[in-house]
Amino acid sequence: MLYHDHFYTMGFTHTVCEDYATQGDKPTPFIVLSDGCSSSDNTDVGARILTLTSKYLIEKANDWPWDYEPFGQKLIDEASKVIKEMKLPLSVLHATVMLAFLDQEQDNIIVYVYGDGCLLLKDHHNHIRTIEITFAHNAPYYLTYWGDQNVLLEYMMYEPYSLILRDSAKEKSKPKAFNSQLIFRFPLKKFKTVAIASDGVSQCLDIRHHNKLSVNEVANDLLAFPNTTDEFIKRHLESTLKQYAIAGYYPLDDLSIAVLTHEI
Repeated sequence: MLYHDHFYTMGFTHTVCEDYATQGDKPTPFIVLSDGCSSSDNTDVGARILTLTSKYLIEKANDWPWDYEPFGQKLIDEASKVIKEMKLPLSVLHATVMLAFLDQEQDNIIVYVYGDGCLLLKDHHNHIRTIEITFAHNAPYYLTYWGDQNVLLEYMMYEPYSLILRDSAKEKSKPKAFNSQLIFRFPLKKFKTVAIASDGVSQCLDIRHHNKLSVNEVANDLLAFPNTTDEFIKRHLESTLKQYAIAGYYPLDDLSIAVLTHEI
């Protein structure tokens, strides 16, 4: 049986939380989150619109799962309609979107990433693996850029290979094309927990010693929930962040996480 939960909180340096997350069960267990760009206005609104639109599309789909590109295009098209109706600029939707769902065979967790973020994994031996998805100059290729030829040309001219994947289980990989499809498949036979998280997990600072905690260290703490009862991630994260504060550790950026986990 798969269990899921999510949690999001405002970063130490922020006045508004620009992350949002949700989850659902139909037509298959899934989790979604969005991380709004801090350099654009009102992306907290955009993150909610993108997350809730994703949830709506998944739940209403007659033929789920959709492929990576059709889902991304439909998502930005529908979210753009909402923004237009609200008379807000498209920049409100400058936000990462991450989703994970159980495949049709119920053997794998599939993850789609549109932008940047982190994947946190725990195998059946309780080993932690992390995958950081970043872009050069902190310039993620958001869904809002897909139909913008000027932005496309800028990326192609200045940063054609700006996508960087840091996988703790592999050697350093070469930068990839900025518009590469970010699709991941994690077998349930190998992994008992798959979590999607905003890049806030890489921005946890030890303010007493002025150094960042490693992503693996943070992942180990965040995935150490003792059970899967009710709002298990919310309960565990609130407790963990209280312990972090006592130790002088704070997430500088907004932090969101959504988890799919199962028992054999």
